[in-house]
Amino acid sequence: MKKKCIIFDMDGTLVDSATGITKSINYVRKHLGFEPIATDELVRYINDPNEHLPLRFYGTKEYHEEHKTLFGEHYYNECTKELKMYDGIASVLEACKEDSCLGVATNAWDTFAKKMLNHCGIGDFFDAIVGANTYGVSKPDPLMIFKLLESLEVKQKEAVLVGDSLKDAYAAQKANIPFVYVTWGYGEYEPKTPFVANDTKELREILKDLTSR
Repeated sequence: MKKKCIIFDMDGTLVDSATGITKSINYVRKHLGFEPIATDELVRYINDPNEHLPLRFYGTKEYHEEHKTLFGEHYYNECTKELKMYDGIASVLEACKEDSCLGVATNAWDTFAKKMLNHCGIGDFFDAIVGANTYGVSKPDPLMIFKLLESLEVKQKEAVLVGDSLKDAYAAQKANIPFVYVTWGYGEYEPKTPFVANDTKELREILKDLTSR
């Protein structure tokens, strides 16, 4: 059994899904009578732990079932249309899979994640894929990380989280596992982690080092 586990965020880390997310949120906003929101603005809000997204996007304290239904139906049909996997990701996963379990912990729903990753041809690399709906929590809450590791029978001290945002960084901190920050995603902040990858070649080297310890 592989004792190491590398957990990846999805949006902004493995794939660029910003256009699809924006279209679906704007679909709901149009239904509610709101003006569309720009993609760069949207991804900034989504990755800010201090933003209350239901209020920001839909003017409500919490997401209503109507919001979830409208978004879910639209995004499920649209999520793969303009989806792009970042260059070099497949090679990173192939190299890491040799010695480690691989997982995805995303704030997207797991149904979307599986469809999107399979569309990109990388779904089979992952031993577990969990989303915000899987356990009812989103990052920076570390619960999905704990549950993912539990399902794979991997100890926390043997895990690494890779992501592009403060929500990922905080989740890793709360889970007490190393965090690798990738600079090609949506996050815009000065990372405190010593592990920063500016391209997939650097990511591969960092992960090789961390999982060999």
